[in-house]
Parts: sequence; C-alpha cells; structure tokens
Amino acid sequence: MSNNKEMLDAIMRAIELEKETFDFYVKAEHKTFNPAGKRIFKWLASTEEAHYMKLSDLYNSLHESGRWVFYGGSDFGLVPTGDEHQVTFETDDIEALQIARDIEQRGINLYEEMIGKASDPQGKSMLETLRNEEIEHLRIITEKLETLK
Repeated sequence: MSNNKEMLDAIMRAIELEKETFDFYVKAEHKTFNPAGKRIFKWLASTEEAHYMKLSDLYNSLHESGRWVFYGGSDFGLVPTGDEHQVTFETDDIEALQIARDIEQRGINLYEEMIGKASDPQGKSMLETLRNEEIEHLRIITEKLETLK
C-alpha cells in the first residue's frame, strides 16, 4: 500500500478486531463449563493477544520510522487435552463457537484486504502469516463445532 496513512488505519482496524476477539474468547472461556471448550477458548485468546501485541509494535514502527517489523508467527500450540460479541450464561458452547467462527472469518477477510494493498514484501509476508494463523483458528473452531453437533 503506497499510502502510509491508509496502512496505519488498516492496522488500527486489525488491532481493534484482535482486541475484540481476545475479549470474546476470554468471556467464552469463563462462561463454558466444558473442559475442551475452556482449553480451546484459552488457546484462542492467547494467540489473539499475541497478534494484538505484534500489530501494536508494527503500528508504532510504521508510524515512527516507516519500517515494517518481522513476524515469524506465533508458537502457541493448542494445549493437549488434560449483541454478536456478547457471551452470557445463556450462550451455549455451539453458539459461542459459531460466533468465534464468524469473527475469525472477518479477521481473515481483513488480512486478505491488507495483503492486497501492501507493497512492502516484508509487510506482505507478515500479514500473510497473521492471516494463516487466523485460518488455522477457523479450522480448529470448525472441527470443534463438528464434534459438538
């Protein structure tokens, strides 16, 4: 994206989405009584928090120096078994996962848009890595939904 302000605005939208998604997953983790659901929501929250932090670093770096930061991906593995953004005690696990699926798809779409506009190769690579992690979140959520149905 040749316009730095436009990219900064897009990164700020991504930061806000990551924050909303993190908040949703934390609420869902505390709401569910299902141990597998708790485990997945906790993992999703930790990955979204990492995305939020990296996007914040990127925003600051681009704003201050016009430079992209490296992002090689998160290393959070899913811990082995041992209104739209509102989760209440009436929200069941299937409904929470369906909401999570929609949120992850929105994140994928936003990253796709940003990738299409990024002109910096390092920036494009970073955005592709973030998008791919959101795709993995979507895959895990979809698998969990299938097991609960």
